[in-house]
Amino acid sequence: MQTSFSWIEGARAGLVAELAERLGRRAGSVFRSAGAATCEAIADSVIAALVADAASGKDTAGREAMLALVQRFSGSLGYADLRHLSTTLRQLVLAAATEAEPAERQRVEDWLFQLVLVGAMRFVAQREQTFQEQAAQLEVRQLESQLEELKAAFEEKTRLLDVIRQASTPIAPVHEGIVVVPLVGMFDAQRAQLLTERLLHAIGEARASVVIVDISGVPLFDSDAAQLIVRTSQAVRLLGAQLLLVGLSPGVAQTIVDLGVDLASLKTLSSLQHGIAHALALRKLRIAPVGR
Repeated sequence: MQTSFSWIEGARAGLVAELAERLGRRAGSVFRSAGAATCEAIADSVIAALVADAASGKDTAGREAMLALVQRFSGSLGYADLRHLSTTLRQLVLAAATEAEPAERQRVEDWLFQLVLVGAMRFVAQREQTFQEQAAQLEVRQLESQLEELKAAFEEKTRLLDVIRQASTPIAPVHEGIVVVPLVGMFDAQRAQLLTERLLHAIGEARASVVIVDISGVPLFDSDAAQLIVRTSQAVRLLGAQLLLVGLSPGVAQTIVDLGVDLASLKTLSSLQHGIAHALALRKLRIAPVGR
């Protein structure tokens, strides 16, 4: 009777050849797709692990061989492939252990059980990781799609806001050399920049010398808005024109005073009618009744 697992060494070559042949024989398996050389390498590594662990009394080599196998076929190894390998290996090894001592046979049974357990656990962990990666990729694609939609919506909103700003900052010529700008809505830095750009262009085109800015339609005219108007007035003055600020209500005027904003550089009038009359006077013009 053979002892100390010497029967394993004697049956090693046959076990490798038979295991490799059976792995490659099963239709539809990942092993068959990998080819005969790969099946032989897998069989050799598993039997070599059995020999090593039989000599050491441990399961280390078997664990490492099974982990390497699952890792090697990551994403393509199916549970049926793993089960086929484990079942075939057990049949072949136990068939070769007919003359082994009961303790040796039990040791082989325990080793095979640990091999199956490690393989199954690693397989489940690998599948879970694959599912998580796929879920993460799907989530990334969904976020990218949402981001593209948000970017498109933002660009459309920006375009519409620009159209609204253009429409809410009209420049109307009321007489040769005089233009009126009725402001409606909130007046912020971006809109002030747009107003300045459009005013400078309109002054050049219309050869205007007087610009009337009506703020009666601005719901909140605070110190920031006042400073923006002052800067616009300075830009207008550089082109040789004068800016008249009209439409200040008593409440707004009091607020400006309380905030300490200096509007001394601006000509302010209470209403658009007063502004137009003043502009005509600056142009040495006046409104005469029809028929005279």
